[in-house]
Amino acid sequence: MHPLSCQFEHLLHEGIEENICILLGHPKTCPHGKPIPEGECCRMSRETIGRVISLLANLKVNQKGKVAYIHTKDHKKLQKLMAMNILPGMEITLIQNFPSYVFQIGQSQFAIDKELAENIFVRSKNSVYNIRK
Repeated sequence: MHPLSCQFEHLLHEGIEENICILLGHPKTCPHGKPIPEGECCRMSRETIGRVISLLANLKVNQKGKVAYIHTKDHKKLQKLMAMNILPGMEITLIQNFPSYVFQIGQSQFAIDKELAENIFVRSKNSVYNIRK
């Protein structure tokens, strides 16, 4: 299979492999667990995403944003966050970051620990993405 995929790689038009990489979310390993070398699109994506989307835990106090996505494999954590109405597109404001993370979403305020806050990814209001929109 490896020789066939290597031949396939050379048949792609220039730039297609980057589009596939972007579509797949810049994977670090193949489905078989073998490492995939990082390309220019991966480096550029990491720099851009770092400016556009950040963890709720990394927001500054009183900074607003919109929930971009939740990333956890723990179904209990996911259910807990969804019960707090933390859903993509919802506006969120970080009110406090110590000793717990307090945020407002809609008319409700919630307090969570750092571990849970690191599962929430937010597109900040002053991000490059929002300025261009």
